[in-house]
Amino acid sequence: MGTLEYLDAVKKLIGLTSDYQLAKMLDLEPSNITMYRKRRRVMDDYIASRVADLLKIEELELIAQANAEREKNEEKRVYWEAKAKTARENREPLDVLVADACRRKNRLAGLAGAASKPLEL
Repeated sequence: MGTLEYLDAVKKLIGLTSDYQLAKMLDLEPSNITMYRKRRRVMDDYIASRVADLLKIEELELIAQANAEREKNEEKRVYWEAKAKTARENREPLDVLVADACRRKNRLAGLAGAASKPLEL
């Protein structure tokens, strides 16, 4: 799993329809997201931590993944990949987490809508 999959999970979770919206939400220039997508740049640890917070996953997972993608030294890259893999194995798959969060959000929205309607007698 690469860092781009985490960015796509955030878009799905929050209901964003464009990378422009994602960039603005993360306080980035849209060109940064474009660079990530073209694999010319990898998110820094700060952005990785913010994305992890939004997804409610351990920060180390995404920080390690970003470091693995950035690392040029093979030994260090293997180290970071192992850290990211271990963190991933200790949680539900990302698509399950996002789907559950979306279901909860929709359920809450439905309850809020029902609460605002007057009772019919």
